[in-house]
Formats: sequence, C-alpha cells, structure tokens
Amino acid sequence: MKLDRKYVTPFISLLFVVLAITGIFMLFHLFDGYTEVAHELIGIGFVIAAIFHVMLNWKGLKIHFMKKVFVPAAAAVAILVLFFVYLERKQLPLDIVIVDKTFKAPLEQSCKILNIDYPTAVKKLEKKGYKISDIKTLEDIWKKNDTDPQEVIELLMH
Repeated sequence: MKLDRKYVTPFISLLFVVLAITGIFMLFHLFDGYTEVAHELIGIGFVIAAIFHVMLNWKGLKIHFMKKVFVPAAAAVAILVLFFVYLERKQLPLDIVIVDKTFKAPLEQSCKILNIDYPTAVKKLEKKGYKISDIKTLEDIWKKNDTDPQEVIELLMH
C-alpha cells in the first residue's frame, strides 16, 4: 500500500487527540495506572505516524526549516524541555524515590517493605538459579544475575 495523506493525516490527528487527552489525565492523576499505558503505547504509534507524515510532506517541511523562525523555535522547545527535566530531577516523584530506596535497602528490609518472607525469598531465588552470594540488595540481584528488576520482583511477589 502506498503512503497517502488521506490515511496518514486523520490517523496522526486522532493519535494526537488521544495523546493530548491522556497527557492531561496524567497531569491531573486521573485514572492513574491506565492512562500511562495508553499514553506510552499510543505515543509509539504517533511517532510512527509522524515519520510517515514527514516523509509525505518533506518538500514543504524543508521550506519551513529554511525560515529564520525555525532555529529560535527549536531552541525555545529545547530550553522548555530541559527546564521541565530540571524541575523533575530537582524534586523526584515520591513513587520513584520510594522504589529507588527499596531497591537499594538491605535485602531483608526490602522484603519487609514488600511483605515477603525473607527466607522464602532466598529459596525462590536459589530455586530459579540466581546467584545470591554477596547479594546485599534487590538491585544487586538483577545486576549480578544479568536480569531485569521486573523479573526479580515478579518472582518474589508470586
């Protein structure tokens, strides 16, 4: 199938509307846990549609890139993004702080926080083949066993 504006334009427009709505929901913490997933996955679709849009409109876009307003606009967007990243790093969201502290706490304390029996956790890890000698934290488990945090947490929680 040939790329065609009559398909790409409505698709990218609708994806933009969904991204805008889910972004606003996320900002105001409405339907937390649901909007993030929709926003992230629809965002991937939006990026793909945007690539098609750029391909279809490359000639026209090149003209905009050559205008004097493009560089200041790009600089303003970059500054705005960096400012928001700075604000986010200055005061991390509470859930990120708690998760980070839990992963870096001594393993026995992390198990208490997650309401997991420590000896049972050790048995589960050993049974699954994880090396647990010299393990001090949850973070050590996935780093020293070349796995990811989600796999370790799911093993321990079930």
